[in-house]
Amino acid sequence: MELLAYTSVTDAPANPMGLAGVHRDTETALTASGLPVALLGNGWYTENHTGTLRDAVARGVLAGSAGTGRIAFASRAELAEAAARVLTLDGRAGRVYDLTGATAWTLAEVAAEAAAQTGAPVAYEDLPPEAYRGLLTQAGLPAPAVELIVDSDRCIARGAEHPTGDLRALRGRPTETLAAAVARALKE
Repeated sequence: MELLAYTSVTDAPANPMGLAGVHRDTETALTASGLPVALLGNGWYTENHTGTLRDAVARGVLAGSAGTGRIAFASRAELAEAAARVLTLDGRAGRVYDLTGATAWTLAEVAAEAAAQTGAPVAYEDLPPEAYRGLLTQAGLPAPAVELIVDSDRCIARGAEHPTGDLRALRGRPTETLAAAVARALKE
């Protein structure tokens, strides 16, 4: 049987992130289409915040606007593996998966882990949304990306990211630890 697997966001029907709107509409249309579909709600990618860790270590600051909100990171590789499993296993049509890491971390914990692994002082600087928007704009990010990132951090600060067990269950093993994610990011 053929299966369409759509990569979306976690809990698209209730997710407050601006990015979720288009996914919500697409999920509704796909479900109504009658096609055999599996919905893969990807959580926040590990690489969204670890991709700049080497620069953060060099500056001594990891900036964001997520406050003490927790993020259940999952790497792109883990999410791709889960998608491949869904596409190659029988009986997945009509299923909805919320794919996140098993543990949620704050950005302060990410900074602390980077500091522990490098021996360099790295602190999380929680910026007001407007200041974070300015920093991202100054770094050269296009306006739509800036708005997406700032909105996502604001939602994370309000508790929009929660761990689920779907990714672990699909992969049959634990998700990447914070220490492993930071070590990988610092090598890349």
